[in-house]
Amino acid sequence: MKKLLMVGMMSAMLVGLAACGSDADSKSAESDKATPKTEEKEVAKKAETTKQDVNSDTDANKQTEEKQDKESTTAKEDTPTTEKAEEKTSEPTAQNGTTKETPDTAKTEEKTPEQKQAAAAGAFSLTPAGFQQSAVAPKTGGTVSLVYLNTTPETADFGPLKVIVKQYKLESVTGANKKMDPYSPESYLANQDGFVVTADVVIENTSASNINYLAERIQINGGGISKGASLENFVPTAYQLSGSATSHNIFPAKSKREGAITYMLNKDNYYTLVHLTKLVVPNPNDFADKALPVKTTKAIDLDFRITE
Repeated sequence: MKKLLMVGMMSAMLVGLAACGSDADSKSAESDKATPKTEEKEVAKKAETTKQDVNSDTDANKQTEEKQDKESTTAKEDTPTTEKAEEKTSEPTAQNGTTKETPDTAKTEEKTPEQKQAAAAGAFSLTPAGFQQSAVAPKTGGTVSLVYLNTTPETADFGPLKVIVKQYKLESVTGANKKMDPYSPESYLANQDGFVVTADVVIENTSASNINYLAERIQINGGGISKGASLENFVPTAYQLSGSATSHNIFPAKSKREGAITYMLNKDNYYTLVHLTKLVVPNPNDFADKALPVKTTKAIDLDFRITE
């Protein structure tokens, strides 16, 4: 009997232990099953948090960019206003500055006849326009007027030498009032009214040797009187006729020289010469040491009208 009880008790204990082990295993399994779910939830929660953080950063970046774009747009909108303000500010300066002349500054002083003549004389040259300017007025003062201008060229052709009068003019001098050197030939018009004839002359040597020629011997002739030319009177230095730098009368072979010559006339001279006026061009053989093969042995007369 005791053995049976003992066996029964042991069997009961074994069954109880088995039941406990089963419960423990079941709980352990349930625990193991629960752990992954918890971990999954935590991972999912972290992922969601990370996603929220990323979205938050993205939104923040978008907000920042939008703010910067807005500020940039605002700055651009403000810039023209600033430029316009500057333009408006500068307008009074342009209106009140030196770019616009006031009636007082725009008004120029009226020049005297002497000042006008002096300004014109500074532009004298042998060009068609420059030749019409006066080189006489600055030296004589008074009133100097252009009476006659001839721009039709004439040529005295001797063969080896040609004398060409390209243009000439007549100027009247009235009331000369400038102090002049009494020893200068120009002072001829210092105390009397008169006239100055200026001729633009070209001398061309077509030969193979130098030619001696005196251009001052070219005379103005009419009414029985003659007047010799001057190479210097009322002729600016730059436009004086000269064959070479060392000798004004030696014209080199195959050369062409141009300059002005002048004639001073008082009223009596002018009114005598004005009728049938001629320019008498001397023959180059008149000055040559050895005779040149010229076309004529005489001087050549050119028409030289000096009145309207």
